[in-house]
Amino acid sequence: MEGVRDAGREEVLAEAIDAMAALTRELAAAGSYPFRERRLGRAQMTLLYRLSRTDGLGAGALAAVLGITPGAVSQHVDHLRQAGLVTVEVDPLDARARIVTLTGKARAEVHEFQRGWIDAIAPRFDALSTDDVRDLRRLLSLVRPSDGTTP
Repeated sequence: MEGVRDAGREEVLAEAIDAMAALTRELAAAGSYPFRERRLGRAQMTLLYRLSRTDGLGAGALAAVLGITPGAVSQHVDHLRQAGLVTVEVDPLDARARIVTLTGKARAEVHEFQRGWIDAIAPRFDALSTDDVRDLRRLLSLVRPSDGTTP
């Protein structure tokens, strides 16, 4: 029924969000993050993390991931390229397009950082089976950003 609130659902949702926030606070309290010697913004860090899971992405795909314009992507990429964190190559499928990839050093730093976070937080999930973790991953993949784009 539209307009009828499910108080039980809201309470469980609040508890789930509190648990996620506690994990986030725990990770943030560690104070560790990659590229500490550089001043990178959230969009640049997100761009680096997204690139770490691919063999490269074009400006359009990065713009969609970040929710910004391709022009803004170009500015971020230029900064990261000057810092030696990404390379920009001609797309072999379309000479007009460019593919952005992480440098080997940047990929290693992102991987080391992500591995550290996983190692730090993994014990919190010890009570879960592998199937439980798969279910958690599946359920979290259903949670959408407020703008409706796919994470």
